[in-house]
Order: sequence, then C-alpha cells, then structure tokens
Amino acid sequence: MAKQIIERLIDDLDGGDAEETVTFALDGVNYTIDLSTKNASKLRELFAPYQSAGTRLGRGAGTWRPGLAPKQGRNSRADNAAIREWATKNGHELAERGRIPVHIVEAYETAKAAPGKAPAAEVKAPVKATRRSGKRAAAAVA
Repeated sequence: MAKQIIERLIDDLDGGDAEETVTFALDGVNYTIDLSTKNASKLRELFAPYQSAGTRLGRGAGTWRPGLAPKQGRNSRADNAAIREWATKNGHELAERGRIPVHIVEAYETAKAAPGKAPAAEVKAPVKATRRSGKRAAAAVA
C-alpha cells in the first residue's frame, strides 16, 4: 500500500498559500505564524522601527521570568552540583532538582569571589519536592 502525505502551509491571515513560518516574541511570549511572502514582508516592515530602536538579546534567548537565571550564561551540571552543595551547607533552601533561583547563584558567585564570606541565606518557606502522577511538582511547606 502506498501513501502520499502532502504538507501545505496555509496563510494564517488570509487563508491563501503560505511560503514560510515566521517566529516572533512579544511581552515574553513566543509566537509562530504561517504567512505568504507578501504578508511576511508586511509583518517585518511593521516590526522594523521597533527592532531598530530595541536591544537585541540574541537567538534562542527564550523567555525570562523574574527570580530565575536567564538562559545565556547557564551553568554546567558540575557548576550546578557545586552550587547546590554550597547552598545546602550555607543554609539556603533549595529543591534537589530543577532550576536554581538567581539569588542563590548570585550568592554563590559572591562567596566564590570573596572566600570566607558566605552571604547569609534569605529566609523563605522551605520547598519540598513531591511526585504526582509521574510528574515533578514542588509544594511550599507551611
């Protein structure tokens, strides 16, 4: 039995044929839209004044959320293990897995730059790692 699969891009604005998928981000949310060459040019022209006035973050910067370290300049696994070990020894509350909050990474970097002067841990609600239906979840312990 033979099967032929044809993938056709449809312009999300006017329903005609689309030649490309355009990716853009606004207010920390990434979007994709399939557009014809004509509509893609219109979109690029519309964004042009904002792009030229804005500051480029680079490709693949992803979204940024306060309290989490940005993607660029990420630590290696070995660095993360060292940060977790340091944080535990210095009274910082930290889950065993997941992203390391930016304030802990900054405290670690400060301590590494000035040995013997470990920054005091911030007082926060302890975090307890739990598993629910095969997925990781964190619950604050009150």
